[in-house]
Amino acid sequence: MPENFRKALLINNQLYEKIGTKPLVINSKKAAVFALETVHSLISSAFIIVNTSFWGILSISSVFYSPGGTMAHLCMQLWSRTSLWVSGVNLLTEGLENIDDRKVQIFASNHNSHFDIFVLSAVIPVRFGWVAKKELFKIPFMGWHMKLQRYIAIDRSNKELARKSMDEAADKIREGNRITIFPEGTRSKDGNLQPFKKGLFYLCLKTGVPIVPIYIDGTGRVLRSHSLRIKPGTVKIRIGKEMKTSGYTEDRIEDMMNELRKRMLALRQDRAS
Repeated sequence: MPENFRKALLINNQLYEKIGTKPLVINSKKAAVFALETVHSLISSAFIIVNTSFWGILSISSVFYSPGGTMAHLCMQLWSRTSLWVSGVNLLTEGLENIDDRKVQIFASNHNSHFDIFVLSAVIPVRFGWVAKKELFKIPFMGWHMKLQRYIAIDRSNKELARKSMDEAADKIREGNRITIFPEGTRSKDGNLQPFKKGLFYLCLKTGVPIVPIYIDGTGRVLRSHSLRIKPGTVKIRIGKEMKTSGYTEDRIEDMMNELRKRMLALRQDRAS
């Protein structure tokens, strides 16, 4: 122990004897773990910033030599995988056979962390676009990529604009494009599945495209909601069997919502067992 630190502890203990102040107790193991986690978080954050810029530039420039978007989607996958690797995040995935590369599907996942975007982009093996809140489109490089790839921005503060965005998403699906969406609409603060927004389900009524439920477990521990501290860890992803939506009508939209919720909760229970 450094001499200056030893003297500080001695003075603290002498004060305790004189005036009853509780002596300072340092748990060196916890302090070392905290320091290592802090360094890891800073390195991961710095890398993600640089990594986002690098792959964002490649993606944006790809419009000149890969206008169909194939290269841009590859950039998104590599951006996600490298960010997860440097952050020390290990992925365990089940149910990839439920994703059919021969048909259009909508991927619906729970949402606990910003890292959910990395996870889904790295795991889903087919090309897809995002339906995401408009704030994400303002992030440099990432947002520019999203705009150029014509992802759908949702304005949650304006119901009319939100409905218009869903109409645009329906048009894209009819053209043969897959999309990924968070039916909760925002990140969960406690890890529990929140109430679903109706946008996804109106989209299914318009298109009749099946939903593939996905449950992610562990990203909330890697990066909590409203936190900047990144921790290494294992994330488990379970992909369920597709849910048919063609038989539902508008007066049964609550039934559709309840069925998807039931399936996602079942995926969560499978993780717990």
